Amino acid sequence: MRRLEVFMPADVRFPLERANGVQIVKTASALARAGVPTTLFVRKSDTRPTDEILALYGVAPHADLRIRRVAVGHRRGAFTLPRAAFLARAVVASLSASRRGAIVFTRDLQLADALLRLRPLCGSLVYESHAVEALMYRERGSLYGRATAVDEAKARRLAGRERRVWQGAAGIVTTTGGIRDTFVESYGRRGPTTVVPNGCDVPEDRTFPGLPSARPPRVLYAGQLYPWKGVDVLVEAMTEVPEAQLVILGGLDGEADWKRIQALVDARGLRERTEMPGTVPQVRVAEELHRATVVAVPFLRSTMTERHTSPLKAFEAMAAGRAIVATDLPSSREFLRDGENARLVPPGDVEALSRALQELLAAPELAARLACTAYAEAPQFSWDARALAIRRLLEEVA
Repeated sequence: MRRLEVFMPADVRFPLERANGVQIVKTASALARAGVPTTLFVRKSDTRPTDEILALYGVAPHADLRIRRVAVGHRRGAFTLPRAAFLARAVVASLSASRRGAIVFTRDLQLADALLRLRPLCGSLVYESHAVEALMYRERGSLYGRATAVDEAKARRLAGRERRVWQGAAGIVTTTGGIRDTFVESYGRRGPTTVVPNGCDVPEDRTFPGLPSARPPRVLYAGQLYPWKGVDVLVEAMTEVPEAQLVILGGLDGEADWKRIQALVDARGLRERTEMPGTVPQVRVAEELHRATVVAVPFLRSTMTERHTSPLKAFEAMAAGRAIVATDLPSSREFLRDGENARLVPPGDVEALSRALQELLAAPELAARLACTAYAEAPQFSWDARALAIRRLLEEVA
């Protein structure tokens, strides 16, 4: 068998410290450590040296990890397609020049569709799906709190694109079983397909750290502040948890979502015991996980969260050995179990979330038991375990 080699085109800024940017860079780095030479194609958007940017993600340079920073352009009013075209051309040019046998691995649906149309030039394509985008588009108004009508023509284009990629890619990775099942229900069964959740950093030499004893105890939320994330529910629940400090990492000061949450914090009289530093580097996230007693993952119920969400911060909380309170959804139950490695509560239920937080803060033995179990299971979801699972699919495709 020829040696595996992967090209990973990603239509993201470099660096991008939101979850998708972290997931892309961590996956590329882990594939390189797994012995798969990997070239990551990203948008050229920062003048700092590549190694300096990798350090922001906690990623060390590796001989098998190469970063291609591609200058992309756009027409006024039409951003996505031109960027996809620039990245597709860069991938095809690189393949044509020296590595026609490399497998192209991307989580960008439009790029995947464009590259399938260039099949004679780009060879095998593996697509990684993090959501069923046609469904997510239809409920984007409720997800993001915007009164926007569904453009039926666009919805059909997205569904057609997903059908083509699902049926035409050499391999498919989905981050939840729910995404895979939705595709099967919509477009039928297909060949090489595997479910690989998102990941977390798991050092080889590790010992359960125990929960922090500092007072007041800290309840941590990390992620974007979109309505579907459930941060509003968490803020409401914290009004009944007066002994705890709330830490919200995510969003940017001045954005509409940040203003909404800040206004709710003020309205509920929580300003003095709430910290909202906005989006912070990965190093700061790790520090806050170390200081937290409980990590909240309070998603609301929607078509997407029901089956399609693999939350990075939940896996990071497991790896940090922190007690988790999460929404009880099929997607959560793919890796969390109520009373064993987390406390699960009904989505959108302020009282249930408040009771779960109070319970864990009042019963440190219970919180430590749940956290310890999650900590022991975290290696199943490490970036390196993820890379090995993806490598098995790549070998099947190759």
